[in-house]
Amino acid sequence: MKILFIYNPNSGDESGKEFVGEVEDYLKKYFDEVILRETKKAGDGTKFVEETRDVDAIGVYGGDGSVNEVLLGMHKTSSRAKLLILPGGTGNLLAKKLGIDDDKEAALRSFDFKRTKKIDLGKVNDKIFSLFASIGAVPEAIHEVSSEEKSKFGGLAYIKKSIEKLASSEEYKLDVKSDGGNYSGPVDHLIVGLTNKIGRIEFTQENDEMDSGKANLFIMTSDSVRDRLEVLKDSLSGEVEEGESIVHYTVKEVEINSMDGEEVALDIDGDKGPSLPVKIKILKEEVEVYLPSEVKDD
Repeated sequence: MKILFIYNPNSGDESGKEFVGEVEDYLKKYFDEVILRETKKAGDGTKFVEETRDVDAIGVYGGDGSVNEVLLGMHKTSSRAKLLILPGGTGNLLAKKLGIDDDKEAALRSFDFKRTKKIDLGKVNDKIFSLFASIGAVPEAIHEVSSEEKSKFGGLAYIKKSIEKLASSEEYKLDVKSDGGNYSGPVDHLIVGLTNKIGRIEFTQENDEMDSGKANLFIMTSDSVRDRLEVLKDSLSGEVEEGESIVHYTVKEVEINSMDGEEVALDIDGDKGPSLPVKIKILKEEVEVYLPSEVKDD
């Protein structure tokens, strides 16, 4: 068996390069050939996957942006390789969702390459996302939580950063069409989530497993601080429900347009995505990922 392992040299701490050596030694216990490729610029992860197609598995050490580059390459080449994710970023949101340890050494040694799971992906125009596509300040904030903040405040770090971001939130006028329902009007936040939570912010109890072929579409229509804080409070217990200021649909396809011509960019998994108009499609069980032998609670 052959594995292509792509790593971001800027991931993690100063011991990152040494860690890649550890990774190579560990992978050689399970794979006959290990191909190492180091990213030097944006897009390299996608390019390396496109260039190296005859592999049984693809590994990536980096943040959510690095993971998404690899996923895009796999989608473009219709790769059936299994995906190994080692957390090397700030958010590591997909790794957390899959129960992968935050500590890179512990994460590496948790894999025996026997357990896998097929998960959904989202496609927005020509980009791929693994967790969420969004408009608004709070989803961006989830990704901005630093390791120092997480160490100091734990799960509260996400809440602290979200509250800070609420003050700078804008209101948009959007036209949203989906197979689950349509909405036109003011939008404070919009999230298309492949899972039921982002970091520690849980929106619903539905669609927890990431393999339904559907996403949760949440639209917050009120920009009042009181309503924003109410929704944030509800999200801590996974009880965000449809009401006066919340529209919720379960969707397979979504089309979003700006009603006033204002340029509005999506955030995809914490990185800047394409600007409106966009078409989003949920790709059911698009990729098979390796799971640790013992899954850590996300």
